[in-house]
Parts: sequence; C-alpha cells; structure tokens
Amino acid sequence: MSNGGNANKRDINAIDWKTVLVFVSIAFSSQCGGGFAAGSTPWSYFFINTGFYGMLPRLVQPYFCLFMPVVVAAINCFIIYFFMKFAMDFRTFDYGSFLGKYGERFLGGKLAKPMQIVYEFNFNWLLIVCMALSYSTSGSALKEITGIPYLLTTFIVGIIMLVLCMKGSDLVRKNAVFMSAVIFITLIAIHVPNLIYNIAGGNLKSEMQIMGDSLNQGISSGEGSFLKYLLTALCWAYIFSGQNLGGFGAYVNHAQIFPNKRTLRWAVVLSVILNWVFLEMAVFNLASHYSQVLEGWKSGRAIYTMLVVENGVGGPGVKALLLTLITVAIFFATISTAINYAHGFNDRVINWYQKRIKEDPQISGQKRNKRGTVLTLCYVIITWGVSQVGLTSLVSKGLTLVSYITLFTLIIPTIINAIIGWKDREYSEVH
Repeated sequence: MSNGGNANKRDINAIDWKTVLVFVSIAFSSQCGGGFAAGSTPWSYFFINTGFYGMLPRLVQPYFCLFMPVVVAAINCFIIYFFMKFAMDFRTFDYGSFLGKYGERFLGGKLAKPMQIVYEFNFNWLLIVCMALSYSTSGSALKEITGIPYLLTTFIVGIIMLVLCMKGSDLVRKNAVFMSAVIFITLIAIHVPNLIYNIAGGNLKSEMQIMGDSLNQGISSGEGSFLKYLLTALCWAYIFSGQNLGGFGAYVNHAQIFPNKRTLRWAVVLSVILNWVFLEMAVFNLASHYSQVLEGWKSGRAIYTMLVVENGVGGPGVKALLLTLITVAIFFATISTAINYAHGFNDRVINWYQKRIKEDPQISGQKRNKRGTVLTLCYVIITWGVSQVGLTSLVSKGLTLVSYITLFTLIIPTIINAIIGWKDREYSEVH
C-alpha cells in the first residue's frame, strides 16, 4: 500500500511535458510579435529612445544593449512564476478576480478595486496600441518590399484583418501552430547565420567600439556619468519587460492547465530562456549593424531586421529569400495578434452589453455575429487612425505608458505578495 501511495504521489508530481510545450509556445508567440520580429521594439528600448514626454531620461547610449535582455529575462521569470503560482493556488483565472484577490492581501485590501479599474484601462489601452502597432509593422514591411505608400499598405492590412475577424478567425486559430513555426524557423534562419557572420567577421566588435566611444564622449563632456547611463539602461530594460507583462490578463487563464508546481516551474523557466535567446540574438545582430540601423532610424525606416539581412551574410539570392521570409513572418505575427485582440475586445463588450440589458440568451446568440462585425469595423477604423502616428512613436509612447501602469498593478503587488507569502495549494489528480 505504501509503495502504491508513493507511486501515485510521484505521478501527481510528475512533469507534464505536453503542458510545458503548450505554455512555452504561448509565451514565445506572445513575445515574438511583429515589433519583435521587425527589430523595432528591441531597437527602441535598448538602443535609441527619445524618452517619455520628459518623464524619463533619453536612452542615447546603447553600450549596455547586450546586457539588457538578461535583465528583462530575470524580471519576467520572477514575475510570471509568482503570479501564475498565485493564480493556481487561489484558482483565479481571469484578471478581474486575480487582481481582486491580489489586492486583498496588503493595505487592508484598499487597493483591490482601484487595481482592477486601473488595469482594465491598461489592458484596453494595450489592445489599442498593439493592434495599431500591427498595422504599422505590417504596413512598413509591405512598403519596404513592394514600394507601395505606407498609407495604402496599412489600409490593405486593415481590410485583411476585418475580413479575417468576420469570417476567418477559426481558420487563423487552427493554423496558429503553423504560424508560430514559420516565425520560429524564419528567425532562426535570419539570426543564427548572421550572428556567426557578425562575430567571426568582427562587425560586432567594431560597432561595440563605436558605442563605447560614444559613451566615453558623453562622460567626458559632462553629459552624464557611467552610473547614470547604466541606470538609464536598466530603467528601459524594465520598461521593455513591463510592457510585455502588461498583457498578463490575456494569458493568466492558462494557469489552470498546470497539474502541479513542477510543471509550472519548468514551463516558466524554459519559456523565459527561449524568449531571452531569441531576444539576445536579435540585439546582437542589431548591435553588429548599429551604424547602418541608426542611419535607417534617422531616415524613417522601421523594419530593422531587414537592415540586418541587407548588410549581413549571403549573396543577393539568399538575402532576397530571407527578406521575403521575414516579411511573411512579420505579417503572420501581427495579423494573428491583432485578430486575437479584436475578438477579445468584442467578447468583453458584447458580454457586458448583453448582461446589462438582460437580453434573452437566444436573441443574444442570433445577434452576436452582427454585433461583433460592427464592433470589429469600429475598432479597425479607430486603431488604423492611431497607427498613422507611426511605429516608433507607438512603441516609445504607448507601450511605455503600459509599463508604467503595470508597475503599480502587477510588479509591485507581486513583489509584496512574494515577500508576504501564502500557503501552497495541495494538488491531487483532480485539480
């Protein structure tokens, strides 16, 4: 009997590798969106940033760029593990109930409701920014490949998203694994050969020397000290992490798939390592072509991975193939992300409306598709207008605001709750 009990306990605590792979795929797809694949997001946070309406120092010394992804990985690993563990232990699988329970555990629960309200604003703002960012990234990629004006390419992307949201979302979901595989293979095909080429050829060393000289000039001129530049870099590394963590409301529900804490730990650690490796490779290659990317940034280009390819390994044929692949990958990443956000927005609004007017469920079911179409059209028009602000502005302003709010609605509460601690929930075969 004792051996049987021990065997059963081992089964209960066994790592569910299928669940690990599912979560790693979700985490990878979430981070490797269009801005990541295009190189615009890491460039804006780790290399050049114009600040945030005077509230943050400008990031003008990218010498620390290779170290910053490590900081991002450390923050993500700590925060994701503890809020997913909390969701598992307290069975809170939507961000409303999660934040309510999270906020109850300190300051007498006075911040629970404000946290929910503020994060609701944050999440909806994130939806708008990310969908508009999808237009900007896809539109910029199509513009660079086809030469079609940016206004027209973003309009084309908007039409495609509207059609897919209305009729093709099921097909998009069924092919989500395929899309993730395309992104994964494309980024490997681009970054690994170029990483080897840039390190072996001395490109990385020479460009890091240029960044180092810029840092020394800034220090000698009195513009800043080494410590100031380092703290500024750490600040922007957090902001990069904060804007990613701001979307936790879209995947906290995945905490219910984990059968035990061992599976959760492996899933979080492996997902963070995978995302860090891809982010680090992207940053290494951007750093290796810092001078060319900087000129592209000054001239208004937004797809910096294309500059890496254009100045990297291979002949004209190989580069043409890689440019086509990265365009497809960016398009898949941005379109699928936008569709998921749009449907998430529709579901929340329609459910709230139906509950408020106390409509008969049968009538609601009949009107749901029509209401969803109208909402999608309105949302596409609004976010298309926002996208015309420009990709760099959206990254440095919109997502920075998200990271600010996330600091107070998730980061600080997670640190407090981790320090306070809570009793682990006992898991059984039926959880």
